[in-house]
Amino acid sequence: MSKYPDEGLTFDDVSFCTKYADFMPEQASVKSRFSRSIQINVPFVSAAMDTVTEADTAIAMARAGGIGVVHRNLDGERQAEEVRRVKNFLHGLIEDPVVFRHDILVADVVREKEERNYTFAGFPIVNDDGRLCGILTARDVKFLSDHDVPVSEVMSSQPITAPQGTSLTEAYEIMTREKVGKLPIVDAVGNLLGLYSFADVKSLISNIDSRINRDEQHQLRVAAAIGPHDYERVEHLVDAGVDAVVIDTAHGHTENVIATVRELKKTLSGVDVVAGNIATGEAAKDLADAGADAVKVGIGPGSICTTRVIAGVGVPQLSAVYRVASALPDDVPVIADGGIRHSGDVPKALAVGGDSVMMGS
Repeated sequence: MSKYPDEGLTFDDVSFCTKYADFMPEQASVKSRFSRSIQINVPFVSAAMDTVTEADTAIAMARAGGIGVVHRNLDGERQAEEVRRVKNFLHGLIEDPVVFRHDILVADVVREKEERNYTFAGFPIVNDDGRLCGILTARDVKFLSDHDVPVSEVMSSQPITAPQGTSLTEAYEIMTREKVGKLPIVDAVGNLLGLYSFADVKSLISNIDSRINRDEQHQLRVAAAIGPHDYERVEHLVDAGVDAVVIDTAHGHTENVIATVRELKKTLSGVDVVAGNIATGEAAKDLADAGADAVKVGIGPGSICTTRVIAGVGVPQLSAVYRVASALPDDVPVIADGGIRHSGDVPKALAVGGDSVMMGS
């Protein structure tokens, strides 16, 4: 690519030439990086479009080893609910489990479960002091003819518990021995500290599918799109457990975007900040200097992108990815966003410096 500094090349302009390989296909690794702190097992990201990524797609992407970016064409609370659905789909230790009070009606529990789209059952029940006093299991509710009764009358009132510091392996042994689906973790006076779910623990212990993209708490990874200075939305997303926020604009090399990156890097901890879209080395340097944990490249290459038509602005994608990647330090990954029409376009984007490709239509 460096031989053609004044030419704009896109996917159809380039083909690979085969060379000697000293490994077999099954020995190849396709693991990569989405952002500075987020690894992915396949280099695929689903686009932050309302026709592409909400919770269901993000769950599917993480289970396949990639990551989804939940779109922002909905209010912050609803977007956070989509993120929360992804994070609640698969757990190791759930540090902030959904709990209900002992005096609430079973009907209210069932209603909230449906409204919030909880895909799990088995809820810790706490008393007036906030201490664990039981668990409401699916079995407790299944055969009830009347749901207008307090949870305290039907819950399992002497649940098996484990102390603070119980490891994943220890939890698995206890749950297997006691034949329980949920294991609350409590302190010396009964305060609820967390919850293990047997199905998730078994999956993690058995490493049933090593492709799944999980965080350190064994929850699925998910990102979400925001606009410049969209700090209230960010608060909702962080509360929901989002792994990364993506400043999603048609023109990412602006003072608004750079200032937003700086502010978020000052205030956020444990959440990566991705910014875009850009197409030049100068833009890449400015965003990296502001603290961006990854940049998104693509001005006009997408199949439904109107930037080229409306604004007359566009940069051929392979050249854009190459120029951006060449200008960045090694610890700032590049997301090639748009222009992928065939499977062979993916390795082309990676070969010129991309770490992952974003797709969706």
